[in-house]
Amino acid sequence: MKMSAHQPEHYSNLQKLCRICGERRNKGRPYHSQAFETQIKDVFGVDISDDRADVHPKYLCFNCQSQVSEPSSKVKEIMPVEWKGHDDEDDCWVCDIKAAARSDSFAVPEKPAPKRRKSDNKISVPKKEVPILLKDLNEHIVCSICNGYIVDATTVTECLHSFCKSCLVKHLQTRQTCPQCKILIHETAPMQYIGCDTKLQDMINKLVPGLLDSENKRMNEFYANRGLSVPQNGNSSRPITPNSQDAEAGKFPPDDGRTWFHTNDLKISLCIEPIKKEPVIPQMPMKYVRCSMKLKVEHLAKFIKQKTLIPEELELICNKKTLTNDATLENIWLDTWKRKEAPMTLFYNKKK
Repeated sequence: MKMSAHQPEHYSNLQKLCRICGERRNKGRPYHSQAFETQIKDVFGVDISDDRADVHPKYLCFNCQSQVSEPSSKVKEIMPVEWKGHDDEDDCWVCDIKAAARSDSFAVPEKPAPKRRKSDNKISVPKKEVPILLKDLNEHIVCSICNGYIVDATTVTECLHSFCKSCLVKHLQTRQTCPQCKILIHETAPMQYIGCDTKLQDMINKLVPGLLDSENKRMNEFYANRGLSVPQNGNSSRPITPNSQDAEAGKFPPDDGRTWFHTNDLKISLCIEPIKKEPVIPQMPMKYVRCSMKLKVEHLAKFIKQKTLIPEELELICNKKTLTNDATLENIWLDTWKRKEAPMTLFYNKKK
């Protein structure tokens, strides 16, 4: 039998379609219909044993293959196609290269809707300030220990809960858990896993009018009632006003009505000595040092190396306990030195 001019095109397009639904198959692994002959008959009631190569496609699309492999799979309802041979008519939908899908008796898939640009999704909304009541923020800025607004905000690094510094330090003297969620901070040194949260404290000072002034007034009254002068070293966010006695003694500039801010951290006095072992370790030129409580052991050891010209690495010891490099002097003063009188004595030795 002589093949007409349209038959090669018809046969080529036929292999691009699915045997069951007649839809164009996606590029990928082909699923031969003969491999699922029994399943196709059970699921769709179609007998493909008498299929002809010039009339029926050879392959299945992914959806039809999934349906015959797993009949319980959730796939859209599929209606089998009744295939007819090519009759050399001009309206043969299989020979239509552009469509290559059903035109009259089959549903041609609709073109996907054009994607909308991001600018089309934007809705112009006039900017409007939304007032927020302070009581709605109280749960985030109130200390759960004293039930007052947080002063000198200090945050637990394990759970990120914040409290007043004095409240949290007093709590951790007898416990090792977070006061709010009861999570274990550290078994032996919980003070090393808390830190000052200056950003939170600045935000609280802005949200609560007069909180900072009220706290400074209470602090000044506290020291005045006990006949003491206000300490020079305090939190950098807490201003201190010099009194007249200190000004006369030359400790402060004359009071000109302005408030003085101390930008330095809390200081601590140290007595740094070499450990008494052989061979003799060089001593510091001046064993008494005053430095910030936020200073870490690692930086202090480098300072001692520069002063003593010791080439080896050093380790610091306090109360017969070797200190870790990431520990701060404040943690050591609270946990290891146990708040004893100054100066805090530290020994240094060459690392073994």
